[in-house]
Amino acid sequence: MTRTTRARPVLERRLETAAWQHRLTVVHAPAGWGKSLGLAAWIASSARGNRIARAELDPDCSEPVVFWTRVAEALAGTDDRFAGLDTPPAGVDDRRTWIAELVATGLSAPADLVLALDNVERIDTPAVGDELALLVLGRSRIRLLLAGRTRPPLALARLRASGALAEIDAGDLAFSADEARSLLDSPATPEFEEAIRRAEGWPVALRFAAGQPHERLRGDHHHLYDYVVEEVLAPLPANLRRFLLGTAGLDWLGGPLCDAVTGGDDGSGMLARLDRAGVFVVPLDRRRLWFRYHPLFREALHRAAAAEGVDTEAAHRRAARWFVDHGMPDRAIAHLLAAGDEAEAGELIASTYWRMLDVGRTATVLAWIDRLAPEHLHADARLLLAHASASLFAGRTGDVHLALALAETAPARQGPLADGLPSVDAGIALGRASLSALRGNVGEAVRWARRARAMHGPEHFTQRANCDIILAGSAYYAGPGDDVEFRLTEIVESATPMRNTAAEVAGRATLARVRAERGDLPAAWEQLARAEALIGSRYAALPFADRVFALCHAAVAQHSGAVDTAVAGFTNAHDLAIAATDRITALDATLGLAELELDAGRVETARRWSDEAARLLAECEDPGQRLRSRQAAVRARLADRVAADPTAGGLVTARQGAILQAVARGLSDAAIAAELGVSVRTVHAHLRAVNARLRVHCRADAVRVYRARGGPA
Repeated sequence: MTRTTRARPVLERRLETAAWQHRLTVVHAPAGWGKSLGLAAWIASSARGNRIARAELDPDCSEPVVFWTRVAEALAGTDDRFAGLDTPPAGVDDRRTWIAELVATGLSAPADLVLALDNVERIDTPAVGDELALLVLGRSRIRLLLAGRTRPPLALARLRASGALAEIDAGDLAFSADEARSLLDSPATPEFEEAIRRAEGWPVALRFAAGQPHERLRGDHHHLYDYVVEEVLAPLPANLRRFLLGTAGLDWLGGPLCDAVTGGDDGSGMLARLDRAGVFVVPLDRRRLWFRYHPLFREALHRAAAAEGVDTEAAHRRAARWFVDHGMPDRAIAHLLAAGDEAEAGELIASTYWRMLDVGRTATVLAWIDRLAPEHLHADARLLLAHASASLFAGRTGDVHLALALAETAPARQGPLADGLPSVDAGIALGRASLSALRGNVGEAVRWARRARAMHGPEHFTQRANCDIILAGSAYYAGPGDDVEFRLTEIVESATPMRNTAAEVAGRATLARVRAERGDLPAAWEQLARAEALIGSRYAALPFADRVFALCHAAVAQHSGAVDTAVAGFTNAHDLAIAATDRITALDATLGLAELELDAGRVETARRWSDEAARLLAECEDPGQRLRSRQAAVRARLADRVAADPTAGGLVTARQGAILQAVARGLSDAAIAAELGVSVRTVHAHLRAVNARLRVHCRADAVRVYRARGGPA
């Protein structure tokens, strides 16, 4: 790899400000983080570069005489006053006198200067540290900049507290995305964009990636792997290397966990030493009790551990046991899958997946399922229910249908399940109810939800509330009913103490909509506020609750006359529903947008939304009377607009004009019939009459003549 000095304006300004305004500046970061190149670029760009003395330290500098000789030579190259100093003496007391003379020489300098020492990890000895403190704390015009993989052997707390210390770490040295792209002579490739994300700003990794921008950057790539082995692992003591290789499989690093995996008893101390040594451990908390490895470094460690014969599968099993014993089964699952223990992993997935879904970890559950062998997955109905539930949350309705079908024939364990279901059959029924509701089959959703609810006893309160919310929502769409508000109130009152967030959010939001429709707007907004506060109290809202809340919030805003809020809410609900293949919510939101556009007099936009609603309605087997009635009302309002504005000078009737406008929009005969509420045969009869009246032979010519005579198609 070619080492080149590139301009890095942000870093250079940071170094310039720190070095000249603080008594001591410490630059510390792991190997390959661009410390030396950054110093070179800063010195080259600084207006006071002639007052910066730089020295690169080597292992010999751990001897105090060698170190001070190197310091004196660097200072003498910048200011002649230091050339007159004697050679540093060997005796400790004499050398302290010599250091005092060096400080006095610095005090007599006409202007400040910076002494920049690179590779300070090579002087990590008490003798040099004690003497270096004399220079740092002495009254002098010498400002010190120390750069290395570790913090220098100085007591930094006092300087930090007094404001005399500036610290520049890996975060400051990391390449931004734009700086990374500047390494290329052409636009960044998708592989290089991924490298930017995975490198987390690590300059040396990005330079390797820039050399092969069409290859995926991995830590076990031979160039980067060799760099890690030679520059990071090789200089470490043997005990630290063993610790690194033994914990290569961990995505979390904590002292007790590492002890359980390695069989040691000083995991916390090892992590602290690695942190101080500038190895690639990233703290995950302020107390620095938990860490993680840099992802590319961890991949390199995996390869090195394999080369050393480390039993990584056994390490994964020990980590899994530790996480289970400490109440973190979700962390254990990944380790069991990595170790190939699918049976034990499956047991944990079956008992953990619902809690993960409840806090928005759908992608994690799907990733677990995807790693299971098909023969293992298909042999366990509980895992198939987990697959169906996660796929339902992700909007993968095709996968939901397949998983439920497989669950019906898979071996099933008797009795209640760990996810709160009384049985596999109850889970299948609830899954069928949810899937039918998404697909716009209200009647089927009610039948399956009733069947599922009948299987749930009082002790299965969480999943029974999910049955109830499907029943209430389906009853709402089925048509006006006096008991819908009562059912929703019941759901809200029962879901609150059970902490069933999805049921309570959906229940309160739908209750708000019902109350707005009967004119009680204050009560509606109160329910929405309580639902919104509940969503904010969790780690992540469930997708279903998100969609219902957005839809009902928009509906309440529509009844309140808050048009902009209603449009934004219906648009959000529409987009969320389309992404989740939730036909009935998408249809509901689309009709809301059509109604708002008609209210605003934007007929053409309303017609486009009505066309989409017609398509969605056709895809729903049984959307319920409420949505059918709203669609008919929208079509009637559009037809009234046409009748109130005779087109083409009375050349055609209002009905014929509406048909020509639909033809111009590209609708099929069946779609035109559905929109106008007539048969396809009636549409054909009107088109024949139009052709005769306009004296044309095809519908395209009919539209052309109609437009030429002033028709709005």
